[in-house]
Amino acid sequence: MQISVEDVSKRILSKQIDKQDAMRLFQSLDKELQLQVLAIVRRADGIAPAHDGKGAARALKTIDQRDLTDEHRAWIAALVEKYDRFVPKSKANVLEHQVHFVDQRRAFHLIKDLKKLHFQITYTQAEGAYVHDADGNRYIDISGDMGVNLFGHRAPFLIDAVKHSLDQGIPLVGYSDMIFRACKLFCEITGHERALFTQSGTEAVMFAVRIARAATGRKKIVLFDGAYHGLSDAVAATKDLAGNSFPMAPGILQEFADQIIVLDYGDMASLDTIEQRAGEIATVLVEPVQSRHPYKKPVEFLKALRQLTIEKDIPLIFDEMITGFRVCPRGAQGRFGIQADMATYGKIPGGGLPTGVIAGAAKYMDLIDGGTWRFDDDSMPSSKRTGMAGTHSQNPLKIAAALAVLGEIKKRCGDGVQTCEGCTCFQRSLNEKTTRLADTLNVFFGEERLPVVIDTFGSLFRFRFIDSYWGVTEALFFILLRMEGVETNIQGNCFLTTAHTDQDIEAVIAGVKTSMSVLKRSGFFREPDEEPMQDTASLPETTAFAPARSSDAPPRNEMERLRALLAADLALAEESGSLR
Repeated sequence: MQISVEDVSKRILSKQIDKQDAMRLFQSLDKELQLQVLAIVRRADGIAPAHDGKGAARALKTIDQRDLTDEHRAWIAALVEKYDRFVPKSKANVLEHQVHFVDQRRAFHLIKDLKKLHFQITYTQAEGAYVHDADGNRYIDISGDMGVNLFGHRAPFLIDAVKHSLDQGIPLVGYSDMIFRACKLFCEITGHERALFTQSGTEAVMFAVRIARAATGRKKIVLFDGAYHGLSDAVAATKDLAGNSFPMAPGILQEFADQIIVLDYGDMASLDTIEQRAGEIATVLVEPVQSRHPYKKPVEFLKALRQLTIEKDIPLIFDEMITGFRVCPRGAQGRFGIQADMATYGKIPGGGLPTGVIAGAAKYMDLIDGGTWRFDDDSMPSSKRTGMAGTHSQNPLKIAAALAVLGEIKKRCGDGVQTCEGCTCFQRSLNEKTTRLADTLNVFFGEERLPVVIDTFGSLFRFRFIDSYWGVTEALFFILLRMEGVETNIQGNCFLTTAHTDQDIEAVIAGVKTSMSVLKRSGFFREPDEEPMQDTASLPETTAFAPARSSDAPPRNEMERLRALLAADLALAEESGSLR
């Protein structure tokens, strides 16, 4: 019996099926049913076709600073006056204290036309799902403290643990029962053999790379375009259009960038490069779900990468700074079923205090302290060790916080910490809340023809403007959302916590809808330019969509036209995030 249009469409738009399988399913239908599938795919998540022969409306286009008219500027001027009345003390604080106070985020995403609106809020209090500012406003906080916050602000168990540690004093030298318990619990939850604390996430990545270089005696580091691994000189490189590595910022030496190979994430051709240059590669560093692009989840690529690094004896490091403890107890490694040689962590385990963690196989972690040995025999630490230091690496306050957070995760998950397969712990319900929020708003964006989508991974979500990267419309959206009582993160990532109630989530949804509707009414989204319909029969055939044609398939020119249409629509769906 032939598979139905609904089943084919559902599987094409699912998170599991790849493009080759999608094309095979599509090919199994007759011509009329293929056209129905195309229509369903095009409608998914609000993606409108360029032209469907019946005058169907296409997605709107986002206005950016080059498109501003006098009317737009007048509207922005009125908003500035309203915003000045909304947060006057916060604005005054920035102007008064900028002489002495240095903040690397002040100029981040600054747009000249919106300069009067571009300043951070001064907080006075945070509790649960809310933050309060100096002007008496209360916001639902979805910034998640850049990924730190999993249990809401001022979680009682966390406050009690830090207070207790403070009452005991904060000696920085020597061991404590807390550090022993924290490392053991960390390994139990993550599945690694050994763990150590660092002073920050950036430092954790820096030392993990050093360990890998010490282990292999090689220099080169592979990382992937679009990932973020902190700003240590060891990893702060990107690539140009020719594929050459260059420093991420002034002051970082080209000599450091020369030791970094930046490849395309999820591209199987990147594996060929790694295989060809294996003899010079010290480590492959991966952000398994890129925090700036959470719709990228190339699981099969990661599994192939894991196999290749094992075969070539290249240490694989997962940067789980964001994903660690966020999607399930074992992070992306648990969700994808891939164990890295080492992994770096931060944010959540510190409970708000500065923290980084490296965890991994003993063969690599032993390069810090020489491994294990006894006092009553001739055993000695390994002589091959690399250098690491940090005055506050084992600061008792943050160790107390980490132990409390890890203990809370274990308590809430129970036996669920042993595996992330079919996770039933508290993180599952938190992830489901995030998915519901995203799904609700993605439907709204589609209905309103807005070129916006929310991408998610676990309780991480991110607003993505399909045709714009931080233009004036996007910046205004976050200002309006704040005025609707929802605080976000200017860097883009948002998070739900266990403190967010269903009512909070409904209020966030309402705030987003109101803000977007205001921008739409005010002309910050425009109709797309008219484009002539492309002759899809002349489009080049890609290898991913070129299965063998059966004897009873439609004539080649018609089949190729359908194939090209589906290829284009699937590519657009993938870009928008519906195929994630």
